[in-house]
Amino acid sequence: MTSQVICFEWFLNHKFSHYFANPADRIFITESTPLGVDIYWENAVSSRPFTVWKENEQVMTANPLEKPREFYRIAEERAINKVSFMVNVPALTIPVKEFVYMLSFVVNTYKVAGKTYLIKIDGDEIEPNNNTRI
Repeated sequence: MTSQVICFEWFLNHKFSHYFANPADRIFITESTPLGVDIYWENAVSSRPFTVWKENEQVMTANPLEKPREFYRIAEERAINKVSFMVNVPALTIPVKEFVYMLSFVVNTYKVAGKTYLIKIDGDEIEPNNNTRI
């Protein structure tokens, strides 16, 4: 989770919290789960170990993080992970369709270009409104 996500969650909660059925609930953003091997760069702070094994080599480790993992191409990962992130919203006091239009407008305005998302309201996945022309 980056500082951009934390600030965006705060902004969404500040803007939409008066529509929640329970005022103590909050909007939170979940990123899609990464598949296979992470891409590393020099001086990476939070990375998982990756051991390169030869084909047909016996895996002699007790650490599950060192067991072989598959490489995925970006296209394969997109087929498994439908979206880049999900906006999770608690139960609402207004009609869902009305809230989806308001939330979609704000998320489409501030999200990073090329990222896709779904809105999950009280457990139900809802496609966002991508027609935000004024």
